Amino acid sequence: MTVATGHSEDIDSADAIEEALDACADTLAGAMPQAGILYAGIDHDFRALLDGVEARYPGLQLIGCTTHGELSSDRITEDAVVLMLFHSERVQFRVGVAENARADPEGAAQQAIAAARDTTTSLSTGGLAEPVRLAILLPEGLGVDSDRLLSAVSAELGADVPVCGGMAGDQVRFDQTYQFCNGRVYSDAVPVLLFAGPLQVSTGVASGWEPMGDDHVATRVEGLVIHEIDGQPPRDLWMQYFGSFEDTGNRNFFAVYPDEAPGAERSDEFYLGAPSHFQDDGSMVKLNPALQGARIRFAVATRDQILSGASTSSERAQASYGPETPDAALVFSCAARHLTLGTRVGDELGLMQKHIGEAIPAIGFYTYGEICPLPASPRPYQHGGTFVTVLIGEDE
Repeated sequence: MTVATGHSEDIDSADAIEEALDACADTLAGAMPQAGILYAGIDHDFRALLDGVEARYPGLQLIGCTTHGELSSDRITEDAVVLMLFHSERVQFRVGVAENARADPEGAAQQAIAAARDTTTSLSTGGLAEPVRLAILLPEGLGVDSDRLLSAVSAELGADVPVCGGMAGDQVRFDQTYQFCNGRVYSDAVPVLLFAGPLQVSTGVASGWEPMGDDHVATRVEGLVIHEIDGQPPRDLWMQYFGSFEDTGNRNFFAVYPDEAPGAERSDEFYLGAPSHFQDDGSMVKLNPALQGARIRFAVATRDQILSGASTSSERAQASYGPETPDAALVFSCAARHLTLGTRVGDELGLMQKHIGEAIPAIGFYTYGEICPLPASPRPYQHGGTFVTVLIGEDE
């Protein structure tokens, strides 16, 4: 599989996409890509970006979204354009999209997967002749119940298909995010890219945040709102631990242990819950769901610990991939990590490349929620504050 990347910081969108496409063309060396992923800063002209791709590669199957920041093998930026293109004689690529992710996350998930599998909407490429090996999702990042969305995606694809990706961002304006699919701009949508055939995939998930204090239980949860922890308003418990809500979305999270059956041995695996704000009644609105009845613990991290999460994530992905060299890396890191690390955010790229190598094509973005299964569970979750590494390569 040939994988090409392009990265442009040009403020003119038409010029930026041309620069990114030219960089990809140098790597492709005349080969025609079958699929692509596009990330863009929120202030770009999305129509100009998509028109540029269509002019160069008519009918290319493409998904993408807006970001809080962009990452490639070269650098980490803001307000830039990053493109990855795929060519393979053996791996198949199919894209699909559905709208109304907030109102009907299950329906949107089902429709997006169905669209990607539908031979009538797959241009001239036909249907999938091989089993799906990976799904990349880039959903709406504001107000979507991702637990319902991801559960439906997993049910459609089967538990053996890794579902990874990131929730679209808008540079913490929390106003509107955008998604792209096959030349169209969406909002409140779920674009998906399916990889089928002889594809090897490995993932790594780590944050650097350390759980502390006692165990608690999310005793009353409705979607993105936690009404009670241990039967009391979450704000009361939060104040006991942290004393204030300042910088909450960047530094203070809580660990959610989702896969513990009643009476079973306690697990060490958790995903980070990301708080947004408290309501007048003391309930907590979150950026990603917590599960009713789940065990939770509050979590903190220093900048050094946060950076160690990027290193651990990449190391785990590389170790799981095996001795072969991957063809590409897809990275999904949290906007909160970007904000907290500040001038040290570029260290994430160096730590990742320390483990996977500088020569491997890589792209990623800073998200409003990172999507990936936990190591011991096939079910995908929306993480907060986390660094997700996905390594892919054509299986010999």
